[in-house]
Amino acid sequence: MFAKHDSQLIVLEMPSLVAFNRRWGIGSDDFVFPGLLEVFLRFVLIAVSIVYSIHQDSFGDCDGGPQLRLYYIGLLTLICICIVIASVIVFISCQGSIINTFPRRRLAKVLYVRFAIGIPELVWNIVGTYWSFGRSSGCKVAVVDTAKGAVMCGWLLAFIVMILFLITFDPLGGRKKPHSQRNKLLLESKDSDQIISNARIAARKAWERRCKFLCCCVLCDDQSKDAFSDIAKLLSDFFQGIDIVPTDIAAGLILVQQHQESAQNKLQTVTVSTSNTKPAAATVDLKPAAATVDLNNQPSTDHCIPTPKEWMTTEIMAHYMKFAMGSYGWPLYMFTHLATGLCRLTGQCKCFACFMPSSQVVNDNCCQCHTAAIRKMTEITDEDLVYCSYHNQIYEIPFYVVIDREKQAVVVAVRGTLSLRDALTDMTADCETLEMDCFSNCVAHKGILQAAMYIKQKLEELHLLETAFQKAQGARLVVTGHSLGAGAAALLAVMLKPDYPDIMCFAFSPPGGLMGYSLSCRSQEFICSVILGKDLVPRLGVRTLEDLKSKILREMRNCDTPKYRILMSGIWQLFSGICCNDDNTNSERQLLDRPIIPSYVNGNFKTEIENFIMCSEQCRITQQPMYLPGQIMHIMEVDKDGGCFSTPNYYAEWKSNTDFEEILVSPDMLSDHLPDNVMEALTQLSRKNFTPRVHTRHVNNIETTTL
Repeated sequence: MFAKHDSQLIVLEMPSLVAFNRRWGIGSDDFVFPGLLEVFLRFVLIAVSIVYSIHQDSFGDCDGGPQLRLYYIGLLTLICICIVIASVIVFISCQGSIINTFPRRRLAKVLYVRFAIGIPELVWNIVGTYWSFGRSSGCKVAVVDTAKGAVMCGWLLAFIVMILFLITFDPLGGRKKPHSQRNKLLLESKDSDQIISNARIAARKAWERRCKFLCCCVLCDDQSKDAFSDIAKLLSDFFQGIDIVPTDIAAGLILVQQHQESAQNKLQTVTVSTSNTKPAAATVDLKPAAATVDLNNQPSTDHCIPTPKEWMTTEIMAHYMKFAMGSYGWPLYMFTHLATGLCRLTGQCKCFACFMPSSQVVNDNCCQCHTAAIRKMTEITDEDLVYCSYHNQIYEIPFYVVIDREKQAVVVAVRGTLSLRDALTDMTADCETLEMDCFSNCVAHKGILQAAMYIKQKLEELHLLETAFQKAQGARLVVTGHSLGAGAAALLAVMLKPDYPDIMCFAFSPPGGLMGYSLSCRSQEFICSVILGKDLVPRLGVRTLEDLKSKILREMRNCDTPKYRILMSGIWQLFSGICCNDDNTNSERQLLDRPIIPSYVNGNFKTEIENFIMCSEQCRITQQPMYLPGQIMHIMEVDKDGGCFSTPNYYAEWKSNTDFEEILVSPDMLSDHLPDNVMEALTQLSRKNFTPRVHTRHVNNIETTTL
């Protein structure tokens, strides 16, 4: 693949497998585990030889016996040949590293041999199916059943191979790469522009076809087609110039995680000092404390964190998190109450409600299970339920409006991502200008902004807020949501701010890259964001993804460890870390203690990688910076020393919107986004009446605290 930088073409040949005159979505070092699996399954089929040796004298006593004898002999021969070839493939695939493909240069030829053996194997399986299921009458049951089992295993292996073929097939892999020799890095400007233009068009069409295939159940209206086009452009631009396979990304993420944890461990042991004091060990005070200012008034790169509003307390956050969870309806309620959820919802459901349409509830199922879950989670009555909409299309997401008598508020809760349509809304990540008189020159996430505008339009068309405030005189407007719903709620709060000056918004785990910096700072007066641990979604954005891509390429460049060892270390850390919580195992140290650039990488390839990383960095710099909304409370675990089933101990800090500009790779990056985990953390902090402190960071060996 290639990338453009300063009117020049950088050709970067990465280690995806080249076979049958095309490039595949799999690396030459990805056959270790599949090869071992095949060897294991083939050895299981060796049981056929045991049956054959025991019953070899009985083949002539039944109809089709000689044919079955021939089938057994041919099957055992093919099994032995396949075991030898698979062992050779595993041995070759273990050699080298991610970018050092030279020791694996002969793998394609071995795969050709394996493909050739697959043809007689398929034919033999067809013959075995005919003999074992059609002409085996009178033979012993053990002989026939073993033959049938071997045939079914053969078809199962063929099915698995076909699925892997479809997964690894790259529709762009057959396109010829210009000037494949590495010493031909630069092309003429005119030719490179034409090549890049053609490649971008082809890549966007391929990604658009992939999106349409994955979302075949989504209605293909004009709005959907525009979303597919925007997403295809985003994905093709992001992956253009990089020719790595998914397992390379997985290995790179493991290396990045280990590098981040190593840097964090070093940061925890670093000493900080001011000009008037001696060095002292850096410590973190987990108790609530008032913010302090640096003694020497040293300049800091931290952005100012204003004093949180009096309503930004953990008790109120936990209260409105229930409304955000309620927007997910019965699926989340059943997930959080696996044993008793069905029984609890039964009493709240209204059977045959679809035959009695209600203007309050739109597009719920026949028993109104979603609405029943809202009533159970929020403990509201039917009289306080103003409106529930479960209509779901691209840029149109479910929401509901209720009256909260406990806090004297009208609540608008927006659902997060729960369908492919929601995912498409998330991925439409272009910047779009928010046209408002009170907020000038503000930009926001296009897909989420469209969703917020849809909700605002529905609120105005149906006069929902006016109806709610007539029932709750003197109430305050609160907007809340989780994930995608948090982003839509934040932008909805911005748009409703002129009409409702006292509006409050609680955005739980909002998506990163939501709004421009100026709008993010202005929203600190009325928006409170809550983030748990190393949650991926609040750190996710075009700039952070470009940064992560550069880090993955650097780690791949610096690593001379075989990929299978990297993946095994990541799997070991994932499972052992659940109970042991080791931050730096011996295997990690071995991976981190490696040369800066492997000695076998030639100078041209070093230059290619450095140029590509530089190009990726420039793409990240030129992207519009986007930030999280409002005041940000970050919840973290005090320690990781608990056992498998111990309850985490949490604390929280107020942080700046610039503190989430890096994706932290961790096994917890997905689980920390789940709404039930966020609710558990907020409930614990609320019970302790915890008061978050302002985040303290260390800059230039000086301890600074932002106010």
